[in-house]
Amino acid sequence: MRFFSKIKRGGMIAAALIFVLSTSLYAQSEGSRVGFGFTGGGAKYWGTFTDNQIWFGGDLFVRWNIINQLSLQAGAGWAQLRYKNTAENQVKYPEFYARFGQGGFGAVPEKSFSRISTYETFLSWNLLPREKFVPFIFGGVGLTNWNPTYDDGKALPLNDVIPDNKQKIMFPFGAGFEMYLSDDIVFNGRATARITGTNWLDGYDPVIDGKASDGDDIFMTFGAGFTYYVFGDSDYDNDGLTNSREREIGTDPNNPDTDGDGLKDGEEVFTYHTDPLKPDTDSDNLTDYDEVFKYNTQPTVADTDTDGLNDGEEIVRKTNPLLADTDTDGLLDGDEISKYKTNPLKTDSDDDGLNDGDEITKYNTNPAVADTDNDALTDGNEANNTKTNPTIADTDVDGLRDGDEIKQFKTNPLKADSDDDGLNDGDEVKVHNTNPALADTDSDALKDGEEIRKYKTNPLSDDTDTDGLKDGDEVNKYKTDPFKADTDADGAKDGDEVNKYRTDPLKADTDGDNLSDGEEVNKYKTDPLKADTDGDTLSDGEEVNRKSKRDGVSVEPTNPLKADTDGDAVRDDTDYCPLIAGKANSDAAKNGCPESPKVGTKTDFPEILFIVGTANFNFEEPGTAGALAKLLAYVKQCDNLRVMIEGHTSSEGGNKINQPLSTHRAEAVRTWLIQQGVTPTKVFGTIGYASTRPNLREPTGKALKAMSAKELDDLRGKNRRITVAVQHGCE
Repeated sequence: MRFFSKIKRGGMIAAALIFVLSTSLYAQSEGSRVGFGFTGGGAKYWGTFTDNQIWFGGDLFVRWNIINQLSLQAGAGWAQLRYKNTAENQVKYPEFYARFGQGGFGAVPEKSFSRISTYETFLSWNLLPREKFVPFIFGGVGLTNWNPTYDDGKALPLNDVIPDNKQKIMFPFGAGFEMYLSDDIVFNGRATARITGTNWLDGYDPVIDGKASDGDDIFMTFGAGFTYYVFGDSDYDNDGLTNSREREIGTDPNNPDTDGDGLKDGEEVFTYHTDPLKPDTDSDNLTDYDEVFKYNTQPTVADTDTDGLNDGEEIVRKTNPLLADTDTDGLLDGDEISKYKTNPLKTDSDDDGLNDGDEITKYNTNPAVADTDNDALTDGNEANNTKTNPTIADTDVDGLRDGDEIKQFKTNPLKADSDDDGLNDGDEVKVHNTNPALADTDSDALKDGEEIRKYKTNPLSDDTDTDGLKDGDEVNKYKTDPFKADTDADGAKDGDEVNKYRTDPLKADTDGDNLSDGEEVNKYKTDPLKADTDGDTLSDGEEVNRKSKRDGVSVEPTNPLKADTDGDAVRDDTDYCPLIAGKANSDAAKNGCPESPKVGTKTDFPEILFIVGTANFNFEEPGTAGALAKLLAYVKQCDNLRVMIEGHTSSEGGNKINQPLSTHRAEAVRTWLIQQGVTPTKVFGTIGYASTRPNLREPTGKALKAMSAKELDDLRGKNRRITVAVQHGCE
C-alpha cells in the first residue's frame, strides 16, 4: 500500500508539470486525427506474492487527438502476470499453500500466473505537442478480467471464492510518448499502472493478525509499438495547412508563419491568397500582415487603388493607398508624382487658385507652377477673375503680358486695343510710349492711332508741329496740316495765323495784297488782314514790290506802313519820288520830287546797318533794307547824277580796325548799287574815314564812364553811317 501512496503523490506532481508545460499552440500531436496502434512489452504486478518477475503484455488501441494537447485513447490489452512460489511465501502463507495437493489440486508449482484482459479508456495530456517527440501522461477507467492459474493453465485453489467473478473496474494511469517518424507513422511507448480495486489479482487475499489487507493489487504494463494515423491531416504548426500541403508549396510545416509576415501560412493560402513564402507578396514594400490588418489594402495587388503608386510608396508619401486621388483634385496620386510633379496631398499644389486636376484637364496649365505662362497673373486669377488665357502670356496678342496690362498699364488683357485708338496696347507702350488706356494720350482731339497712321503726327505732343494749334484742331477745325507748322508756307505759323493774326492758315496771302501773311507780319510789319495797311491806295504788296518807271528810271518800293514814305507830305500813290523827300508839284512827273541835288551835298543813311566787325549788311535789322532802297532811289533820281560813297565808324575798336572796315563797307554799298542796276559810272568812288569825321563827338575819360551803355551805343550809332556825297548834279 505504500506503493499506492507514492503513486498518488507522483500523480499530483505530474499534474502540476502538465499545467506548466502545456502552453504551446503548435503541434506534431495534431488535433482531429485518429490512429490505430499497438504496443508490446512487459507486465509486472504488485500484490501478495510480489517479486521481481516480469512477463509479457500488450494492447491494441484507437487514439483520437481531440486537440493538440488532449487525446482520447481506447484499447484492449492482454498481460500475463507471473510470480514464484518460493519457500518463504509457502511458510508465510500456509493457509493458501495448504490447499495444494487437496481436492484435485496438484502440488505447489514453481511459478503461478494470472492471465489478465483489460478494456480501458483514458485521456492523455500531451506535454510537448509541437515537438516530434511528444511525451504525455494519462489517466482513465477500464474493466479488467483476470484468471490466476498454475503454470500449466490450471486454476488455483481459491479461484472459486474470488469475488466479482474475477472482473473489476480499474483506473489506469501512467506516462508515455509518441515519436513521429512521419506525419502518419508514430513510434510510441507507454507505461501503464492500474489500480485494480481488488486484492485477488494473484488469486489470494491473506488475512494477517485477523485482518484482511486494505490495499489493492496493482499491475503495470510497459512497452513500445507503433501508431498509424488513418484519419485527419497533420498540421504540426497549426497554421491551417496540412504538413503535406506545406511540403507541396514549400512552407515550413513546423513554422506557422514561414515568411514571418505576421499571417499564418494557412491564412495566406486560403483566406488572403497571398504567397506564404514571401512576406510581401505583391512587392509593394508592405508586409502582407500590415496590408490586411493595418492598412486594409490588397496584399496581392501592389497598387490597391490603381493610382500608379504602389501601396508602400503611398504609406511613405502619406497618401491614401485605398483612394486613387488622395487630395480629390481630379488627378491620380501616381500621375501627380511621376507625370505632373504635383503634391498628391494638396488639391492646389502651386496655390494658384486652381486645383491640380482642373489645371490638367480643363485649362492645360502647369499644376506645379502658379503662373504657367509667366505673365505675372496666377493661373487661378486668370481663369476665375480676369478670364484671360492662363497658358498664353499675352491673351489678346497685343504685345503686353496680361499681368502687366492689369497691374501696370490698367489696360484690358482681353482686348488688343483697350482704348480703341487704332493702336494695340503693346505698340502704345513699347513703340510709341503712348497711354494704352487713353485713346488720345496728348488730349489733342486725335486718337493716337490716327496720329501715327493717318496724320503722322506725334501722339505724345498735342501740337506736333509746334505751330500753336492742337493737332486735332488743325485736322478737324482748321483743316491745316498738323505735321507742318506753316501749312500755307506763308512764313507765319498756323497757330499764329489763327490765334494772333486772325489770318487764314490755309491761304498764304489772306488779304490778297501780294504779300504773304508771314512777310507782312515778320518782315514788313503790315496788317495781313488789310491789303493797304497805310491807306495810301497802294496795296502792301504793290508798295513793296512795285517797279514803276519815271523817264526810264525804276521807282523803288515804298513803305507799306507809311502813306508818305519819304515824309514830304505827298502820298506815295501820287509821289513820283516816294523814297526821296520833295515838294508837291502840279506836274505829276515832278510831284513829291526834290530839286536836283547840288554838288557837295552830303546825305547820311545811318539806318544801313552791318553785322558787327564785318562789311556784311545786317538784314535782320528791319531798317537796313528800307535804307538801302532810299539810297538806291537817291542815286537813281536822275541819269547825270554822280556820287561818292563814304564809310564812317564810331571810335570803338580803334583806327587800325576801323579804317579798313569803313572802306570795305563803302565798297559793299557801291557793289550792292551796281547789283541793283546802277551803272558803275554813277558811283564816282568810295572812301573810308573810320571815326575821323563823326557827326557827334564821342566822350572820353570821366565823361565816358559816366555815360550809360545804351546812351553810348545810341551816340555811336549816329556816327556809324554810310554817306552819299554828290560829285555831279542832274543838269
